Parts: sequence; structure tokens; C-alpha cells
Amino acid sequence: MAELIVGDRIIPVWLAAVRKLNTSPGRTALNVVLEIASPTLMADDLEIWRAVDAKLRTHTTDMSLDTVAGTLFPNHLYKRFGRPDFYDRYLTAIKRGKKKNSWGTYAWRMMERPDRKSGKNFNPLDRIVQKFIDAKNGQGYQAVYELGVLEPDDLLENGGDGPWCELPVANPAAKPRRNIPCLSHLSFKLNKGRVTLTAVYRAHYYAQRALGNLIGLSQLQKFVAIESGLGIGPLTCVSTLAVLDTDTWGGVDATTTFLGGLPSTRDQ
Repeated sequence: MAELIVGDRIIPVWLAAVRKLNTSPGRTALNVVLEIASPTLMADDLEIWRAVDAKLRTHTTDMSLDTVAGTLFPNHLYKRFGRPDFYDRYLTAIKRGKKKNSWGTYAWRMMERPDRKSGKNFNPLDRIVQKFIDAKNGQGYQAVYELGVLEPDDLLENGGDGPWCELPVANPAAKPRRNIPCLSHLSFKLNKGRVTLTAVYRAHYYAQRALGNLIGLSQLQKFVAIESGLGIGPLTCVSTLAVLDTDTWGGVDATTTFLGGLPSTRDQ
């Protein structure tokens, strides 16, 4: 049965989900749906943001909320160089720094894909923006703004990754390998002059990734809205498998202590 958690802002909704997972059997749950009416960070949220960021830096290597968010959208480059210049600057940098045998980042897949017909690369994210611009000018539709992240090749290598499989297109050949993307699909919608975003995760780790993911998704959504000249609507995140990965925060007892020390938020 799905678990729906609704609130105004990112951090209160995420924190409610984490506290719920901490009392769930096995600290996992299926189909956790986060509905965030105004996907922003406010001054009241900064204390929790700093605490979670410090916890990540203590127990992980090269990990912070900013680095997790940056895999979804390079907000610092966008702010500095703007659209479209930041696309090329990001792609150049990420290709130069890509780890061996890595599939890259979500942002890379959003900004560059091969066109099977022409053999050239194209920018799926910028096509989404252009579709919204067309819609604003009366030439578009409500539900034609889909952005897939998983590739068929993600399913071609053997390797146990857990009790889940994805079917992005026909003809997957085998079980998923360990390092395939956890984010499966992004669905933008136009609703009453606002851009909404729904993200679907095949598996979602709420200690190490989920908060940074939500921040990155909100930055991506804001980018699309601003560049399209539209408003920003709700952000919905569907974690088809939600996991509270307590090892990220030092174990079960340390996680419970950490959560108990975080302040309450007005959305809860």
C-alpha cells in the first residue's frame, strides 16, 4: 500500500518520510509518494540542511547535499553562464572527470543523447524547455514533457542489485547491474501556467541520496519554469522502493539518535 506524505516544503516532507521509514519493518517501504507544494528551501530549514550535510560528510567519501543535487542539475553553472552556454560547459567538464566504468550523471543523460536516426547527439532537456515555450505561446499540450533516464543498456549486464527490475523499453536482456541509475523517469506537466514535476525512483536511499535528490529536482524544475517563462508548481517524488540506509549515518542507533536531535518543522 502506498504511503503519501504531503507538505509545503522539501525538508519537512523528507524528514517526515525518514522518520516514518525509521519505524517501518526493515526500514524499507514500497511506493512512498512525497508531494511538495512549494519545492523550496527556507531559512527555517537551514539548521536541518546543515546537520544532514555534516552527517554525510562525516560518514561518506566525497559526498555532500550539493554533490548529490549536482548530479541532477548543475545549478552553479546555470547561474553563472545561463542557458544555453552552461550545457556545453557542463558536458565538457563531466566527460573530462567521468570515472571509469561509470554511467555518468543524470544531468549528462538529460543534456545529451544520441539520435538513432541521424547518428548525432541532441539535448533532451532543452527540447523540454522549448516544448514549454511553445505551450506558453499556444502551440503545445499538457502532457508531452517526458524525460526518461534509464537506458536499455542499463539492463544488459549481470549482477545482483537487489529485488527489483526496471523495464524502460522492450527487450531487456538480463538483471540490472549494480550501478545503474536509481532515478527511472521524469515527467513534467503544464498545469494552469505552472510547471509541475514528477520523479520516479526504482530504489531510493533516504539517508545518503533522497534529500540531495529533492534539492536537485527542485533546481531542475525551477530551471525549466524560468526558461519557459512559466510558474513553478508542485514537485512529486515516487520512491517505488524507499530505504533508510542507516549505515550512511553510522548505524541504526546513531540514526535514531540523529533523527531525535533534529528540530521539528512547521510542516509536520
